Amino acid sequence: MGVPGIVAIPGADNPGPDNYQQQLEYLMRRFGDKVLYLAYSYLHDRYLAEDVAQEVFIRVYTNLDKFQGRSSIYTWIYHITVNLCRDHLRAQSRRRLEPGRLLDVAAPDVESIALANLQYRELWQAILGLPVAYREVIWLHYYDQLSLKDIASILDISLATVKIRLYRARRQLQQVLKAGDRVE
Repeated sequence: MGVPGIVAIPGADNPGPDNYQQQLEYLMRRFGDKVLYLAYSYLHDRYLAEDVAQEVFIRVYTNLDKFQGRSSIYTWIYHITVNLCRDHLRAQSRRRLEPGRLLDVAAPDVESIALANLQYRELWQAILGLPVAYREVIWLHYYDQLSLKDIASILDISLATVKIRLYRARRQLQQVLKAGDRVE
């Protein structure tokens, strides 16, 4: 039977462990980078983000037969990622934000581009300085280009709450960038 709502996955119409592995490999190729970047946006640690990304796909593999297709597979995987990141954040008492380390994950030449473009760097520092609730909606909306409805589903909050958080995050970013200070 395969994963509901995913017709293009190799082996989706033939149940079995080998086909689940093919489906997992497909999902990892398709969403792996996005899962890694999302995990990094929460955790600010490249290696921890890689660990979480691996854990996400382990959970996807072990629960692939339980996916009911009520949302897109993309939304389901992101929901798992967000929950695992939140679990890791709860486990850590306090963690200092290190915005410059995002450059290590994004791409090899992004660092030189970011250094040449002060506005870009200031924006990311401001985003990384936002409270997690605001940072996650900014990330999901602007970086991953998810709809507000999908964000609400991933974060398990109401659409109105997503809109409020996005509005407040934008307002806070605007204030920080005008003042030239970072959000504490």
